[in-house]
Amino acid sequence: MAGGLFAISREYFNHLGKYDSGMEIWGGENLELSFKVWMCGGSLETVVCSLVGHIFRSRSPYKWNINVKDPLKRNLLRLADVWLDDYKRFYHARIGFNTIDFGDVSERKALREKLKCHSFDWYLTNVYPELFVPSKALASGDIESAVGPHCLDSPTPRTGDKKQTIIKIWPCHKQGGNQFWLLSPNNEIRRDDFCFDSGMKNNTVGLYRCHGVQGNQKFTYDEDNTIRHEGQCLEINIEKSSVQLASCTGSLKQQWKFNRKPYMPTAVDFNRF
Repeated sequence: MAGGLFAISREYFNHLGKYDSGMEIWGGENLELSFKVWMCGGSLETVVCSLVGHIFRSRSPYKWNINVKDPLKRNLLRLADVWLDDYKRFYHARIGFNTIDFGDVSERKALREKLKCHSFDWYLTNVYPELFVPSKALASGDIESAVGPHCLDSPTPRTGDKKQTIIKIWPCHKQGGNQFWLLSPNNEIRRDDFCFDSGMKNNTVGLYRCHGVQGNQKFTYDEDNTIRHEGQCLEINIEKSSVQLASCTGSLKQQWKFNRKPYMPTAVDFNRF
């Protein structure tokens, strides 16, 4: 939900514990309120005919703790620790386990227990079942060519960008990021909400928002280590730093190393802070 575009009764807002007073400035409070509503017995409704005005001030009318260097990260770490249960490890992994001290959240955890809220697993099953969870992946990590240390590489498109990003190759760096991929049970090679897509010129492959109906986004990773789409195989072209779909020949240029395990990052021990 959008943090500045909702209506809620004061009584219910207070019942849910208001905002987390340990968060700084803004960011994450909208997610916390959304999770609290759904997981603690309520629901959110979209009123499509509503009109909401949002006024942006030229300066901030309030002060904040200048000692917090990254308030958004702090807020999201608090949110994850209180509401995401064991799924918080995926957020920690996405920020490279570069965590910071996010303060005491014992009161927020006590609030969740007092309200008898559901687990985050319940939320994923009943509220957002269409969300792809990395732990359900059939393969994960970088995708390295059998002919040498070159990996499939592509930046994630920006939010709202409708253009496809072309999949290329780059020397493997083992740092995740642009070279991190997941193979979903629906035969999608994806990162976040973006999937391999064959709808490109010259048989190249792009990265486009996942639509979930396979078709031009159905890619399989077969037992012979080929990545296939509609009878063609993904082939590396080192000279052009590119890949394209081509007739399957069994060549090493069409073989790829992709870890056939689900993605399950290590949990962070916050007792070290």
